[in-house]
Amino acid sequence: MDPTVHRHLGFFFHLDVGGGYFTTSTSQSGVSLSASGAAMLLSLAVGGAVGEDWILAGELWGTAAPSPGGSIASGATIGLSGVGLNVTHYFMPLNLFLSLTPSATVVSIDTGNGGTAGRTELGFGAKVALGKEWWVGDHWGLGVALQASFGINKDQGTAPPTWTSFGGGVVFSATYN
Repeated sequence: MDPTVHRHLGFFFHLDVGGGYFTTSTSQSGVSLSASGAAMLLSLAVGGAVGEDWILAGELWGTAAPSPGGSIASGATIGLSGVGLNVTHYFMPLNLFLSLTPSATVVSIDTGNGGTAGRTELGFGAKVALGKEWWVGDHWGLGVALQASFGINKDQGTAPPTWTSFGGGVVFSATYN
């Protein structure tokens, strides 16, 4: 029998997708902009175990709200995306996990209908997740998690305002380990 079956050792691949809520806003000199609404959540992490049940991985993640409400142009899509170092710990034998990804983030706005797209400068943010997975194969787990993210990003230009963004929701996950 393979001694690594149903254990968090070696190569790690994690994908999650789900839905939730996203909000972002900025204000400067009495002018405020904001957007919020239903959002899609997506992330991909690849790395490996540095010890049993301890994972380090590079992670790409994003939260996007198509047609949010607020003062951003109607029909716009606004999102927060990040790239960072994911640290995950599995609490065995329950296969519960806690994941934290400090990240470089960007807020992007696509006004749609051939309109211009804008994006902020790189800023700081993070994604955190708490979830449960069930083994469906020797090394594959499927699960569900609560996820939250935030970002703080300066807009581009001279004396730019700062965008503050928050997102969260429920994701379904697939993990190979």
